[in-house]
Amino acid sequence: MLDRFLEVAYLRHVRWLEIRGMINNLALSPNTQYAAYLVFKMFGSYGFRNCPLELTIGVGGSHSSTKIVRLDPNVKGRLHNRVVGLQRPSVRSDGWLEIEIGEFVNSGLEDEVQMNVKGASKWKRGLLLEGIEVRPK
Repeated sequence: MLDRFLEVAYLRHVRWLEIRGMINNLALSPNTQYAAYLVFKMFGSYGFRNCPLELTIGVGGSHSSTKIVRLDPNVKGRLHNRVVGLQRPSVRSDGWLEIEIGEFVNSGLEDEVQMNVKGASKWKRGLLLEGIEVRPK
């Protein structure tokens, strides 16, 4: 199956991971509830299994919500207590993984929706990022 983008980002080897996205809500339907999803694959990944990540979404610099998740979809082996029970990504029909960053309601007033993914403290590699997808709930 063909992917939507000709280029994607590949995480080779970093200790600090930060992904930021934004969209002006005037590009979206007014009075509609949306969710933003991180869309990615993992190839030869390392460092994500026991490393929680912080996902944040906010509209207009306020009304933000944050949650802690894990990007590694596998449950194999022994997990550290800090990641047991955390939300994991699901597999999409196109083979990519996705995890919900958060939800927001587009009030129709001009504002910027900001989405962030952050993780630190462990060396990580093998994340192939397609992007952040915003779609109606």
